[in-house]
Amino acid sequence: MKNFFVLFLIILCFYSCQKSDIIQNSHQEFSAVLMNQDLKGRLYTFSFVAGHQAAGCNGCVTVLGKSYHVDCMGAGSECAKSSIVSLIQNDYNNYTATTLDSTALTNEDFFNMPSRSLFVEYDEKNNEVWLNIPAQLVFRDSTTRQFTFTGLYYSNSAVFEND
Repeated sequence: MKNFFVLFLIILCFYSCQKSDIIQNSHQEFSAVLMNQDLKGRLYTFSFVAGHQAAGCNGCVTVLGKSYHVDCMGAGSECAKSSIVSLIQNDYNNYTATTLDSTALTNEDFFNMPSRSLFVEYDEKNNEVWLNIPAQLVFRDSTTRQFTFTGLYYSNSAVFEND
């Protein structure tokens, strides 16, 4: 009976560790890592995947009335993306994120941001905290050359499917 109990504990530990690794790996693909925080806001590194194959795309980006496919933008998981952003709170659970690295997402003057939920951390009660970014087509600021995303908000679970 003692051997059975020890075997049970070993299996339980292995399963728990394995499950934790699976969860951790999925969080790395869609994450917002806090780099710094001050009175002006928070600096994050956003990491996510975006984009899809051109085949079968009838124009996922419409700019000035013209629709066309642009690699590594919109829904899908073809390209890994990462950008440093400044996150500023507008009002209760409503945030704006502005990129600080002007060409990390794209060299284009626009970026078709798919809806994404980025894992932030576990709170003090061990609940997940996610930062949600609604889908939006953003244009580069002509002076700063940065992109600004609006309508971001936190939740205790991923709101978007990240597809």
